[in-house]
Formats: sequence, C-alpha cells, structure tokens
Amino acid sequence: MLNALSSNKYRAKIGENKHFLLKHSVGSIPHNNEIDVPLNYADYYYIEALIRAKKYNTLNTL
Repeated sequence: MLNALSSNKYRAKIGENKHFLLKHSVGSIPHNNEIDVPLNYADYYYIEALIRAKKYNTLNTL
C-alpha cells in the first residue's frame, strides 16, 4: 500500500496539489463528502505509516 501511495499516481510533486502530499483522498463516500480531494489527515496517516515502516525495517535489519 505504501508503495502504491508513493507512486506518481497518488503522490503529488513538490509545490503541486496545494502543497498536500497525497492526491485523490476520500473522506466519506457514503456521505458524498470530501471525494477525490487533498486532505490533511490523509497526509498525516501517510507520514505516520512511512515512519512506522522505516522503524520496522530498521529493527528487522539488526
């Protein structure tokens, strides 16, 4: 999942997408709210996942 989110399809280039990291985020499909827009909490959870993956990979290489 992190590889897919880090691809050009989902990750914005620096300075684009109003400076958000991820493109095509979704808040709530059932409520038809925040569909295909940049979301600050999507970026937050993406960064959180990257940090955890880095820590996990570091621990497993010892």
